[in-house]
Amino acid sequence: MKRWKRYIFIVIVLCICANFYILFHAQSKIPKSVYVNERTKPEKTNIKETVHTTGMTVPTERKFIYYNPQLGAIDEILVTKGQEIQVGTPLIRYVDEEIDREIHRIARKKEQLNAQIEQLSKDIDDYTAMSSSAKEDSIEKMQWEEKAREAEREKTLLEWQMKEYEEQQHELTEKKDELIVESNTAGVVEEISYDKSKPLITIASPSAVVRGKVKEETIGKLAVGQTATINVPNEHESFAGTIADIGKFPIKEASFQEKSEYPFTVQLNEQPKQLPFGYHVNITVVTKEKNGVITVPAEAVWHEKTKAFVYVIHNGKLEKRNVILGIKHGKKQEIEQGLRQNEYIVSHPTKQMKHGMDVIVPFEVAKPRKETIKQLSKWDIVKHFLDGFFRSFY
Repeated sequence: MKRWKRYIFIVIVLCICANFYILFHAQSKIPKSVYVNERTKPEKTNIKETVHTTGMTVPTERKFIYYNPQLGAIDEILVTKGQEIQVGTPLIRYVDEEIDREIHRIARKKEQLNAQIEQLSKDIDDYTAMSSSAKEDSIEKMQWEEKAREAEREKTLLEWQMKEYEEQQHELTEKKDELIVESNTAGVVEEISYDKSKPLITIASPSAVVRGKVKEETIGKLAVGQTATINVPNEHESFAGTIADIGKFPIKEASFQEKSEYPFTVQLNEQPKQLPFGYHVNITVVTKEKNGVITVPAEAVWHEKTKAFVYVIHNGKLEKRNVILGIKHGKKQEIEQGLRQNEYIVSHPTKQMKHGMDVIVPFEVAKPRKETIKQLSKWDIVKHFLDGFFRSFY
């Protein structure tokens, strides 16, 4: 009798061992159990797709003043580098030697005429005085009066000549004034160059924009009107703006050896008070934005080639479910299709996980969850207990 019981015990032990060997053998086609330490539910939230890059502050626009040979030679540049200027500020004075010679000639003529007119005025006074002292109706009186009238006529003629010279001088002065180039914009003198192939004076506008750059694989995500945030490195200061322009040509000449980078411009909503031109900043552009979409932790998505999956815990088993991804932002991944908000998924999937595996989840002794208990049948509880017991020996 004792020997019969011993045989039965040996058979039972062998059956249990055989079953567990089949269950846990690496080549076994029977789905194994898997321990899921962390699980989560999708949540509805707002999500953004962003592009991060760098840039620097530059003037909103630049005004270039070039040398104009038609105005003659440059006499003097009237501004200095870094000088703040307003509309109407004189920038350059040209010189025209012919105009200067004519102005000088007219000035000499006017001096001569002035001397002659002054002398005639004195003569007229003398003639008038001599006429007054002569006897009435005398020949002498008549002679002094005639000389006074003749001097008056000569003085009048010289005064007409003086008036003509003044008009000529005024015209020449206006022409000379045209040789002074004035600024038609306010700003700061950024550069002065005497190289004729470059602008003589470069005027930078007082307002700033941010000029950024992105690589060719990213340029297609940008669009005029997208919002951008400008952050100053090592500062808590940030500025909001929008993309105002996207360059159609690369910053550098295109090359087969390296990828191209393209420029874009951010128009700031408010002007920074103490941020000089050429200051380097960080740029974050919001390329897409969605509200109230289903998201999961990005690390909960399992990728295989071009497909994406999540492991859903359904009725105590793993379901490897294909999903369609949307926007990814930081540690969040949008799920456009394939997942409902009330479903549990594995937070950290591994390559050992297979579709159809039994799921073992932590059991919270202090506060048991009804969802955890409902997901497991009595047989599942016993099976998981035995599984855990035997795993403790590995």
